[in-house]
Amino acid sequence: MASNVFGKPIRNQTLKAMPEYQDKEVITAVDRAYEALMMKDADNKDQKARKFVEGLKQKYDDALVSTLCFIYNATGNRLTFVGSCSWAGHIGYSPYPLLLENGQWGAFLHIQKSRNAGSIAATIYHGQDENGDAFDWMLSWYNPWNDRNRVYTEIREADKFEDIHLSNIHDQFDIHYSSATLNGCYSTATTGYSGVIDNEHRISPIFEGIMTLKNAWIQ
Repeated sequence: MASNVFGKPIRNQTLKAMPEYQDKEVITAVDRAYEALMMKDADNKDQKARKFVEGLKQKYDDALVSTLCFIYNATGNRLTFVGSCSWAGHIGYSPYPLLLENGQWGAFLHIQKSRNAGSIAATIYHGQDENGDAFDWMLSWYNPWNDRNRVYTEIREADKFEDIHLSNIHDQFDIHYSSATLNGCYSTATTGYSGVIDNEHRISPIFEGIMTLKNAWIQ
């Protein structure tokens, strides 16, 4: 498991060990996705991811704009990194996670590259809907220098994110929260600040993206 991936994979055998699934003949992707959502914070995996990125942040100047990114796989199946776009800034010392099993957090830091440019980027992961058809999830953050950070998420059929231009999605960014759904696939993106990480400068927001299935989503 990569150093920036946290949590034990939640698979069929994980559910079979639970009383409510022992007599169930067929365990579905929705079942696995639901339990991944229920165990999002199990074994302190979310806190371990948080501590990891806080450590990355300490390697850079406090005055640099950065986005502390946490992404979670609750799709019921594996997610594979497809690609990314950085319109402002660059990935920090730790790369985008290449694989995320169901029930795992990925953590990384995206950091300002040039003066007054901020951290604006998107990352894309390839997965499946509950029927096994291929889809791609995009998670994006817009963290400029002026403290007006926003987020956006979108889901498309597989390989339909080949050309992503900031101008095409610029007006889609929402303040603090965004969600998307397509063919039963679902995602959310949120952002906010933490006084523990960035109380003085307020230029290092937390970004959280969750990729899951609509029928598993906990209202």
